[in-house]
Amino acid sequence: MPLPARAAAATAIDLPAPIPEDAPRYFGTATRVLGPRHLVTSWVEGRATSKIGVLDLDDGTWRVGGGLRSGLREAFALPGDRALLLGDYGLLEFDLVALEVVRSLTAKIGKHNGLLRLDEDDLGRVVVGNHAQATEALVSLETLSFAGRRRRRVPPVEPIGTEAAAAGIRRVLLRAAGLLVGSTAAESGAPQQLVVISDGELLVRVDLPDGVESAHLVRDGIIVAPPDLGRTRALTAVTGLVETQGGAGAAGDQDSTLDALISGATRSAAEILRKRARRTPPRTVVRDVRLGAGDELTDVSAERITLDGCDAMRAGTAGERPRIARVHVADLEIRSASVSGAVLEDVVVDGVLNTPDTGFVFGCELRRVTLTGRIRHLILDPELHDPDPAVERRYIEWHRARLEDPEWMLDLREATGAIEVRGYPSRFIRRNPELHAVVSAASAADSDWRSIDRGRSSLGVTLDMAERSGWEDAMLIVDPHGSAADDDFRFVRELRARGIAEPD
Repeated sequence: MPLPARAAAATAIDLPAPIPEDAPRYFGTATRVLGPRHLVTSWVEGRATSKIGVLDLDDGTWRVGGGLRSGLREAFALPGDRALLLGDYGLLEFDLVALEVVRSLTAKIGKHNGLLRLDEDDLGRVVVGNHAQATEALVSLETLSFAGRRRRRVPPVEPIGTEAAAAGIRRVLLRAAGLLVGSTAAESGAPQQLVVISDGELLVRVDLPDGVESAHLVRDGIIVAPPDLGRTRALTAVTGLVETQGGAGAAGDQDSTLDALISGATRSAAEILRKRARRTPPRTVVRDVRLGAGDELTDVSAERITLDGCDAMRAGTAGERPRIARVHVADLEIRSASVSGAVLEDVVVDGVLNTPDTGFVFGCELRRVTLTGRIRHLILDPELHDPDPAVERRYIEWHRARLEDPEWMLDLREATGAIEVRGYPSRFIRRNPELHAVVSAASAADSDWRSIDRGRSSLGVTLDMAERSGWEDAMLIVDPHGSAADDDFRFVRELRARGIAEPD
């Protein structure tokens, strides 16, 4: 039987995964060891492509596949190097060697499940469910088909115990090989410490600021997985905790140690990333940068830039507003980031991708800002929409002062896509008459534009906002790439025919 080694032998080091530097964050995953040979986890690459990572625990080789359509939520080992993988949208039988989906099940089991276990009443079935549902689905292992539904059973929770509690453990992750492994936070994503004890002796206490999802006994140590592998791009390994049956934790075969596995995994991950970079060069990701009051970002030219977790601070005076000037960016992607409240001056952006929840650019002062190329999910609004009324009034006053300056604000002549401009007067905007139409606030209030059949066009929402918001006019922007483009064009043509919209 494995026996605890001396605490001095334990070391915590990174175990790299083949995740590119520009991988998105904030996509959770489970990580599971399936049998003696495979570790399975997941992450997201590119815009939103889910990847399944399989680490061979024999030689440290990483292999990467797909097919899950979400992060891994749970896994269950099957005979013959196969496994059941549970994602948000279904259950897959997956070949861990060929990296292929063998069978899949989506019908009747529901979505966003996170529970997968063997049915204690019938070993030929597994149970699929989630904590929010009162029932759980039964799935036949032989046919991978829905076999019924029953009230959800809550497995008994093993008490933490006085030994673990005394060490500050609030969540037990693993009990194996004479080790008790736990974390000091009840939530997996909170900053916490990993604690390993044996027979009342503290062996390891490691800070893990990105959280802990699971821990697994592998060779002479443990592998610890974070809840967001896209953030860390590595697992954490704690080596030298136990002696293997062959004595590998101390003076045995060094190739059978966890250190040897880490060396193999490091080489494998680096080779996968090297080959990937030849096909698709990684984007430059700027993470967690905050422009403070009075800060400036100037004279920058770059391409394939991703902003992740960046923002601009609120200012107390107009002169303290963060300023971005003389910047030219091609292919800009915004993830969980915002420049709201900043002054943008002499900025050119060729191509913008926002996720639907990050495309809000509020409270900015625009001076000669040019957008070109394909723009996705962008809403420009001079109001900051700050929850503090005093801050909101301050930014509104600055916008009114800007309206006294005749300098143009925005050039959209060569931009196409999902763009919405709210409250910036059209007299400050350089427009493309083929895609843009202007309706004065008076025309929006007095005309019968609502009588026009708009089909699937949502441009009427902008007119309705112009009536209620006190804007000078409303600028309607047709997205020629959108599913409602034909209805948008038809609506704009009718507005012009009736004299509601200004002529081309």
